[in-house]
Amino acid sequence: MRYMIGGLMTCGMVMGSSSSLAQAVGSGTSIIISPQLERSDVAGARIEPDFRSQPVRIGILAVQPALSVLGGYSTNVFNRPEARSDAMLFVMPALQMTADFSPHRLDLGARGTLRRFATFKSEDSKEFDMTADGDVELSTIGRLTATAGFANLIEPRSSVGTVADAAEPVSYQRLNGTFGVEMDLGRVRIAPSVNYQELHYAPLSLASGSQVGQSFRNTQATRANVRISYDFSGMVAGFASGSLSNIHSTSAPRSIRRDARGAAVMVGFKGSLTPLLTGEIGVGYQSLSYELPIYRDFSGGTFAADLQWFVTPLMTLRLQANRSFQNSGFREVAGILTDRATLTGYYDPLRNLRLSLSAFYENGRYREVDTRTRRQSVKLNAEYRMSPLLSIGGYLEFIHQNVDGTPLVGAFTSASAGIGISVTP
Repeated sequence: MRYMIGGLMTCGMVMGSSSSLAQAVGSGTSIIISPQLERSDVAGARIEPDFRSQPVRIGILAVQPALSVLGGYSTNVFNRPEARSDAMLFVMPALQMTADFSPHRLDLGARGTLRRFATFKSEDSKEFDMTADGDVELSTIGRLTATAGFANLIEPRSSVGTVADAAEPVSYQRLNGTFGVEMDLGRVRIAPSVNYQELHYAPLSLASGSQVGQSFRNTQATRANVRISYDFSGMVAGFASGSLSNIHSTSAPRSIRRDARGAAVMVGFKGSLTPLLTGEIGVGYQSLSYELPIYRDFSGGTFAADLQWFVTPLMTLRLQANRSFQNSGFREVAGILTDRATLTGYYDPLRNLRLSLSAFYENGRYREVDTRTRRQSVKLNAEYRMSPLLSIGGYLEFIHQNVDGTPLVGAFTSASAGIGISVTP
């Protein structure tokens, strides 16, 4: 039951209304297929014992380092109507540490991506993301939960942070944390929590050689949440959640400050509908009210879903969808209302060969203007485990974006492919 209810907090966070709590992650890829499914014995997540890497034990710590190197080629590096192609190299180190304080838990993680391009050096970039996640058991009452993270990220070209004559991708830093309590009262679980997130954007270099500030996007956001769940059968739990959020612009001029208040309520369920179908789904209502009248308030429906169907022992299907606001890179637009859906199939034809095929759709509405984007992509990944320490693999990806109304961002078509190797010492 704890495992089933624990996901409800995650579901509720994804469905929050705060525009600065939903942020696009920079472009990149990996040959490792690790979808973090609800079950570990199904296609996409199952690893045969002969190919399972073992962490290094250092006292109470279990340490798992990894390094992936990937070479590839993109037909449209800048994601623009006039395509420019280039070869690229990705170097992706990662480190995961778990401390055994049973029954308590502490996980520490760090990952990074270094990108280098053969011709267009302006697209060279680096990202890193450091996280901590833990909980403390409170006897039979429940537990305390806490997360913290710090990251330096980039936004893909022709996305929320596009500047037409930019000489480099937009980069920003993100600081975030969550503290919560989960209390068990028989079949009822009550889970209040508080979230904090701070975004800080770096100045952007232009093709002319000058720089333009992005500090008008800097924000601090806090959100108070409460979730109440009820265990109907030990297999399925229903939940109701509510949240209040506050967004504060930290560096913007008074005329374009994005200060806002939000609220959201949601109901849904999580659990196993059948032995082969599990997941979580929620629907609700949210509002976002800006202090400045130049920005449009929002009130309407919201949703999130993560459904997993274990079709056969060799195949898994997963549907993920949500609605959120993204922090816009345009002064006249505060938040981009974004609906996303991804359908992924995982297929394990051999005990050490894993394939995944995903179809992605995103609809973005720039609500203060008439701009609307529709992005579709299809991606095929393959991973072949040669030993517990070594994997090889590759990917093929196709992306197409349409733009209606004022072309704040560009329409484009892009295809890319790559092959690589991953080492887990």
